[in-house]
Amino acid sequence: MDKNNKTIYIILLAGLLVRLFLFFNFLDTPDFFYDDDSFDYIQLAENLRINRIFSWDEDGPFLPNSFRTPGSSFFLFLHKAVFGHYSSALITQFVLVVASAYLLFLLAERLDKQRIGELAAAIFLFMPFSIQVSLQFLTQPLFTFVLMLAVWFWVLFLETNHRKHFLSASILLPILALIRPIAVFIYIPFIISLLFSNRKRFFYYSAILIITFFSVLSPWMFRNYRLFNQYSLSSITPYQLYFYDAPAVYAFNHKTSYAEAREFLENDIKKYARIASFEEYYTYSHSNILKQKAKEAIFESPTGFVAVRSILGFKFFVRDGIRYWLDRENFAFILAERIFLFTIFLGMVMSLILFLKKDFQEKTTLLFFFLTIFYFAALTGAVASAGLRFVVEPLFILSGLIGIRRVVFPFLKKVLRSAKVAVK
Repeated sequence: MDKNNKTIYIILLAGLLVRLFLFFNFLDTPDFFYDDDSFDYIQLAENLRINRIFSWDEDGPFLPNSFRTPGSSFFLFLHKAVFGHYSSALITQFVLVVASAYLLFLLAERLDKQRIGELAAAIFLFMPFSIQVSLQFLTQPLFTFVLMLAVWFWVLFLETNHRKHFLSASILLPILALIRPIAVFIYIPFIISLLFSNRKRFFYYSAILIITFFSVLSPWMFRNYRLFNQYSLSSITPYQLYFYDAPAVYAFNHKTSYAEAREFLENDIKKYARIASFEEYYTYSHSNILKQKAKEAIFESPTGFVAVRSILGFKFFVRDGIRYWLDRENFAFILAERIFLFTIFLGMVMSLILFLKKDFQEKTTLLFFFLTIFYFAALTGAVASAGLRFVVEPLFILSGLIGIRRVVFPFLKKVLRSAKVAVK
């Protein structure tokens, strides 16, 4: 153990021990470990194990599923196969979240900001939602670790131009898409960052990155083509567009509530799609009409679309996660966390302003951070939640603290000096 890094090891150990304590504390109330989506992933893993099919049906005929991608369920399946129970996956999740915090520290250390890295890792590990999501069967811990590992290798590649780092990141990116479909375009921020670091070989590396990405995804996409006649990653996109993104824009344009807009669109789509149950929308059966009608609602007014995306983009950064632990009556705690997140957001904006300065040393790396953060902020749906932000929370916190350190601290020093002079 490096004595100079003693502080970060203490932070990491504390983060792990807190999660282990809560894990054993809630063993008597197993429902605590489940979110609504958790049941889907567990059922998919069970059918993989017992029936050798990727299906979330609890009873036969066990129809193949096109809504979820296999990464998280396969992760759970492996733990059940090796350890005999799914709860072992939660222990692994604790380790992955702690490992993500360590990668966050390493990135800060790479920028010669070790103390900021320690603080950022501590914040990331002890944010309420970070603890909560570690204790539930959800995709975020695995996804966040793989993303942070890909970011780490990519930063090394940008700095050293070593191909081994490039290949490591290239292989990890499609794994992200297999864990969560939102990563289907995750290669975009990585490719854009190449323009600022290696323009001479931009097309060469971009081509290899994209070929590798879709080569790894091709077996799953071919599976969907063979079963559903759709060569795509998941049927979740049309569903997400129509039932989450479209209602937000429709509500804004027609001056109504989100719930009323959602109800209207649910009834309206029945004119074009004959369904026996709502679950049919999860499949590819009505994907074309869902996409068509979603686009009509979303692009009904360009101004409305831009306004809604701006609002949701802001909510992405300040949405609290402490609400998952508390009742609505504890609004003071919710407000406190939102203020804290808003402060980090302002710090990130400060970092972005500093980035525009030509003499800013961390220009290429910070640009890559911003691109990755904004990728997820842009794709967040109407339900702008802490769960959607969590996967880039390490980069969000780090960039925010860098901005605060570079702008606020020098300003406070000037104020203190002026105060001392005034006193004298």
